[in-house]
Amino acid sequence: MVQVRELMKMIRLSDTKKNRRKIIRWMQKRGILRRTVKCVKCNRRMHLVTCHVKDGLWWVCKHHRSSPQSVRNGSIFTKSHIPLIKWLEFMHRFAQGLQLKQLAMITDGIAASSRTLTRMAKVLRKVCIAAVKRLRKRGMRIGGRHRFVVIDQSKFAHKRKYHRGRCGNTWRRERQWVFGMLEVEGKSRRPILRLVRDRTRKTLIGKIRHHIRPRTSILTDEWRAYKGQLAKYGYDQYSVCHKKNFVDHENGAHTQHIERAWQNYKLEVWRHRGNRTLESLKLHLKMIEWHHWLGVRHYNGVLGRLFHDVKKQVK
Repeated sequence: MVQVRELMKMIRLSDTKKNRRKIIRWMQKRGILRRTVKCVKCNRRMHLVTCHVKDGLWWVCKHHRSSPQSVRNGSIFTKSHIPLIKWLEFMHRFAQGLQLKQLAMITDGIAASSRTLTRMAKVLRKVCIAAVKRLRKRGMRIGGRHRFVVIDQSKFAHKRKYHRGRCGNTWRRERQWVFGMLEVEGKSRRPILRLVRDRTRKTLIGKIRHHIRPRTSILTDEWRAYKGQLAKYGYDQYSVCHKKNFVDHENGAHTQHIERAWQNYKLEVWRHRGNRTLESLKLHLKMIEWHHWLGVRHYNGVLGRLFHDVKKQVK
């Protein structure tokens, strides 16, 4: 990816005043930082001037030099004291799925503490979740003619093996059911994950009709809430009885795509310890949707999509 190569060139630059200005120009070119700023007092266009602050540049009005503005104003970096080059490096790691441990990122000098890294990750997650909310407003629908969708439900909860391990107040709650609808098209996967209070027919079929287009081929297990019920709503239903086998011998139906996906999703949530509260679980489910609906489908990859969504937050 061109954008990744350009970013890596920026990350390799040494932390000097000249390179800081070069980094700011690069970020402005991609819309991550504001390109133009108007003076609050006279509403005239301000100019970038070299200064002694750590960023190396700030906005100054020729008529009111007493009130300069930071180049970070109006961006997601406004309240941060982390150097912009470190933010770019962290965004690169974040786009990779934060697979490296925080200790490794501290050793690499991205931040001085795990607390700072957690705050930085929280800022970027807010950006991604805002993008998912915009997507939901436009409508998240999957399926259609000649397409198939696999549906299933799964519990997301902390498990204590053999009744051992910690069990504090944060775990004393009911296990959360997540209803998943996964569109499978070649190597592409588009999941819709919704927390549900129960698994009744009214709840699950309501979610199916809202998110899955009619004339879709739906693969299910034989859960009684939707067993033999989807044909009346315009769907082609193929079910498999897991008590007998995992793949139906007559029609070839199976739910192994979503069963494998559950394993990946739970591992992702567990790795970020995101199942401690209901709200944190919702956030991580949205992050999974962001990755599959927006991240991997962007022409510049996950990093390109992250830059695109950060640009949306610039005011």
